[in-house]
Formats: sequence, C-alpha cells, structure tokens
Amino acid sequence: MEKELLERMEKLEKELERYKARQEIENLMAHYELMQNQKNMAFHPMDFAMETPDVSVQIADGKPYLGPEGVKELFCGLYNIPNYEGILLLHYLTNPAIEVAGDGKTARGLWWSPGIETIKPTEDADPESAWCFGAYANDFIKENGVWKIWHMRWFSTIKCPHREGWAEQKTWYNTKVPHARTANADRSYNPYTKDFIQEAIPMAPLPYETWNDERWYMRQEDPELLKQWM
Repeated sequence: MEKELLERMEKLEKELERYKARQEIENLMAHYELMQNQKNMAFHPMDFAMETPDVSVQIADGKPYLGPEGVKELFCGLYNIPNYEGILLLHYLTNPAIEVAGDGKTARGLWWSPGIETIKPTEDADPESAWCFGAYANDFIKENGVWKIWHMRWFSTIKCPHREGWAEQKTWYNTKVPHARTANADRSYNPYTKDFIQEAIPMAPLPYETWNDERWYMRQEDPELLKQWM
C-alpha cells in the first residue's frame, strides 16, 4: 500500500511539473510577442536559449539563423531598425497546443498568430498598413532551470498590404512563393497564392517521452481514420 501511494505521489509530482512548465512556456511566448515591436526588437535574445549551441530562428523561407550569434544577428542586427517612427507590429497568440516531454527537459508548442502591421518596405518609404498571419511551431528547452525558446519557426500564411488583401498577396520578407502544387516545394513554406492548396501545417505536437529531432510540425493525420466516417 505504501509503495503504491509513493508511486502515485511521484506520478502526481511529475504531472504538476509538466503543468507548471506549460504555464511558464505560455508566459515566455507572451513576453516574446510583447517585445515584438520595433523599439524592443533587440530584447528578443533574452527569451532564447542563448547558452545552447544549436538555438535557432527561421522566419518563413528565409535563411535559418543558427546559434547564439545567429539569434543576435537577426534581432539585434537585421530587424533592429533604429528609425522606428510610424512602425506598428501587433500580433496575437491563439490556439496554443503545448506538449512537455515526459522527462520534463524539452517541450514543443504551436500557436496561430494573426496580426496587423504598419511597416516600411524600405527605410525611406512611407509606412504601409499590412495583414500578417502565420503560425509558430517552436521547440523549448530548460536552460539553467528556466524555460527558453530553443528552435523558433514562423510559418507565413499571408503578409500583404491592407489595401490589396491576401488574394493579391505580395510580401516583403519572403524570397520565393512555392505552394502545394509546385514541384519539389518544401511543404513547410506554404503561403497563400491564387492557386493555393491549404496544407494542415504546422500540425500540433503529440505527447513524447524524450527529445528527438523529428519534424513533428509536418505530421499528417492517418488517412485510414477517414474510413470511420466515409
């Protein structure tokens, strides 16, 4: 009886830690999004695992920024525009799906993020109002006892001038516009175009015991499940 009670208490403690981890990760992402404005862009590295060598960020189809120096290059260099008058970056985090590993050392999280922006396509241009919708599919790691962003991935769905709408989409930070019908297109980048076929990506993470480098965000549901209803 005593052994059974101890096992139940141990299991409960683990579940409590995973619950606390989920809350801490939500707060971490909320802080990241609050700092997602032009004046505070250079603060972003504080939310990343800057003592972990393979920390990374990838925005849409842009180049991956690898390692602590890469994170600083992106947020303290490329994105840190000194003349931020007239710029607005306002994004929300919705539909959170967070899975903390069974061993409590890492986690995975998905958020859809609708947003509005007022940006300058070039430094000397007048501000333009824009739609910017996409999703985060991130990995997290505990660094010195604190949850940090480990691998950040931003999946762009639309980024276009407000006056045009997404049916006439153009973007300012993407270099190519592949889609589901394009031969050899990477399915992880699938923004809206007129001949767009929407992919169910990024997908929500599933429970897992310990870290592996699978592309969990590219998972597809088993087509066999459709047989239950069709």
